[in-house]
Amino acid sequence: MDYESPLARKVAGDVWSGLHRAALEAGFTKTTAVWESLREGIPAGLQGPPVHIFAVGQDRPDAVDAVGAVGGPEGVLYGLVVAVPDRPSPLAGSLLYQGVGRLTDAGVKAGMVEPALLHASPLECERYARRLLERLRVI
Repeated sequence: MDYESPLARKVAGDVWSGLHRAALEAGFTKTTAVWESLREGIPAGLQGPPVHIFAVGQDRPDAVDAVGAVGGPEGVLYGLVVAVPDRPSPLAGSLLYQGVGRLTDAGVKAGMVEPALLHASPLECERYARRLLERLRVI
C-alpha cells in the first residue's frame, strides 16, 4: 500500500474489511493480513492462500513504479487497486494499465491479476474483496 496516499489507505482498509467479512462467511476461521509499504518487502514465511493486493492512489501516481511480483509469479493472485476520488482523473485508467504491465513484465500471467479502480466506498471495496476470494477458490 502507498502509505503516503490517504486515498490508498482508506480504500485498502475497506478492501481488508470486505475480505475479512467474506472470509468469515465462507467458513475461514483464520485470516491474516500484512500491511507493508510499497517501498518495503513482504516478510517471508506467510502461510495460506497467496494473494497480494497493491493499493495506490490516483493522488500519488509515482507509487505505481513500486508495483511488482512478490515471492515469485506462480500460484499467486495479485490484486491491483487504484484508489480514486469521487471524480476520478482520466489518467486513473492508465495508472491501472501501467501497474498491470509492471506485474506481467515480472512474469505474472495477466489472468492472475485482478485490477480495479475503486472509490473509498465500503460496499464497492467489499464487492472487489469478494471477487478476489472467489478467484482464490479456483487457484
